[in-house]
Amino acid sequence: MRKYKNIFIDLDDTIYDFAAASRESFQEAYNLLAYKEYFRSFEHFMSLYEPYNLELWKRYGEGKITKSELNRKRYAYPLKMVGIDNQELADTFCHEVLGRIPTKNKVIPGAIELLDYLQPKYNLYILSNGFKELQSRKMQTAGLLKYFKRLVLSDDIGINKPRPELFIHALQVADASTEECIMIGDMFDTDIAGAAGVGMDQIFYNRKQIDTLPFEPTYTVDNLLQIKEIL
Repeated sequence: MRKYKNIFIDLDDTIYDFAAASRESFQEAYNLLAYKEYFRSFEHFMSLYEPYNLELWKRYGEGKITKSELNRKRYAYPLKMVGIDNQELADTFCHEVLGRIPTKNKVIPGAIELLDYLQPKYNLYILSNGFKELQSRKMQTAGLLKYFKRLVLSDDIGINKPRPELFIHALQVADASTEECIMIGDMFDTDIAGAAGVGMDQIFYNRKQIDTLPFEPTYTVDNLLQIKEIL
């Protein structure tokens, strides 16, 4: 087996349970700002928000919109869909959500045990498209920050995964070659395809049990602790 020295790990929904932290924060903001006046239910609001949010993140990843446009549009969209054109209210909702997420201690099952196992053996780096102002705070709250040498973020250079420039930047930060590194992530299109695109091995954390993939990753697991059998 190839001897790796450096491991790049995606943060959100790979080791930090962003989905849970986000949903809890959204529910709190929804209640605080009395969104029940505008939507049939919290689920109604989320059914409007989530598909458009995914579309905007795709456009953001492609460099077609800015971070500020992403935030402004995604929080205003559900309100517009129910006839409310109020950007100030949408911006307040955004502020509440983004302020609450980093306070949530949400960790993917097995993440701490895996990091305890990996840290003495490898140099660990976060490689994330998440926002710079949130990532270290989230990790600190969740007890994850201490495991990593550096956080390599798309905000650092204004380029997102899967574009090769971010992976090349990460290699430069680690002062490493692709042969010495492996990427762990839950998003095939960004984490796995991006790493493969620069010749880096990958471990796909297939937590959503996707059956059909564009190509075969170096390794695939559906439980974080299975990675201990690989590394």
